[in-house]
Amino acid sequence: MANPNIKHEIITVDSHADEVACDGGNGALGHPLVYYSFDGADTVRCGYCDREFTKKHH
Repeated sequence: MANPNIKHEIITVDSHADEVACDGGNGALGHPLVYYSFDGADTVRCGYCDREFTKKHH
């Protein structure tokens, strides 16, 4: 479970996106490239860095 005291990055993506990719950013200091599917949800969270990807609703 994520620590609620640590702020995580929230990235807004187009509402038509079906999947996102995350490498943690920061080049070599990031993590392996992983892909996540929304599978009908409005948000997904990276299992490595806790970045949250949220669909933007128009």
